Amino acid sequence: MRTLNFNSLVKKLKDKDVYMMIGNGSKNQFRDIKKIKTIVKNIASMCNERTAFLYFGDAPNKKKPDVGLLFELLHQYNPKIPIFMIQIKEAKSWGVPKFVSYNYWHNDYTKTCKWGGIYKGKPCSNTKKWVSLEKRLPNGIRCVFIFGGGAITLDEYKLIKKYQIPYEYFPVERKFSGDGKTKTKKSENLKNKVGITYGKIH
Repeated sequence: MRTLNFNSLVKKLKDKDVYMMIGNGSKNQFRDIKKIKTIVKNIASMCNERTAFLYFGDAPNKKKPDVGLLFELLHQYNPKIPIFMIQIKEAKSWGVPKFVSYNYWHNDYTKTCKWGGIYKGKPCSNTKKWVSLEKRLPNGIRCVFIFGGGAITLDEYKLIKKYQIPYEYFPVERKFSGDGKTKTKKSENLKNKVGITYGKIH
């Protein structure tokens, strides 16, 4: 694992087909891990020696399965894929997962927008960084795989559409109703079980 500055990150990725996976964070998590594994295994199988993935630091935890676990699974299914972590410096104390090939730490965030999304009409924090890569890389971002998601995911979807980045949406069910505490029920309608991206990402 090697630490890069932003220009070095661009150089490392300029000849790569760059992909992203975004979606449910710790307050939603994933309900059906078997389904998640099937999707990630299919993604891993279509990758080749030019493939690279951007990862935004969500900690992988099988007991609290969220977007971070997707990358641990991706590495498990295809260890040759380089995974580039983009994360705020404040999170350095959390450590770096073993599956990360390179990391880039930045200070480009505020208390109002710490993790990403859109603030006052502009991308911020980690979101701002991948938008910058989309602009600077010769082939931009090849595709974004969207696994459900919350408010930041919806913000990022707007940017994906704005920059005409190919994407694939998986309306996977969440474990919690957006608070990390209240479990979703099988009796609920699909809109509630998937969350706020349901019907808004097509």
